[in-house]
Amino acid sequence: MTVETKQDRQRRQARERKRNQRQRERAHKQAVGAHEFRFEIYRGTSEALARLVKVGGFEEQAEVLTLLIHGADELAQRDPSQFKKLISVTGYAGGSNSQYKEMP
Repeated sequence: MTVETKQDRQRRQARERKRNQRQRERAHKQAVGAHEFRFEIYRGTSEALARLVKVGGFEEQAEVLTLLIHGADELAQRDPSQFKKLISVTGYAGGSNSQYKEMP
């Protein structure tokens, strides 16, 4: 049996705390149904997202996206025509883009 030094014990305890923290985080994410959502965006979209973060005073882009999704969902349920107007791509990027069609 080896004697554990004070430094070894501190390192072991730190590893155990970190392992427990990761287990708690995994359990929480599973309980709330969290999953990662990744996608590629282009310059115009990135600039628009940066403006939304700045204007809204947000710290994270994910927070803006989450609130926009929930707001759009609420609008779609309350007034589908206004939702269709919101997501219409006519007028996108500062001008009309004939390759995109407005939703019926």
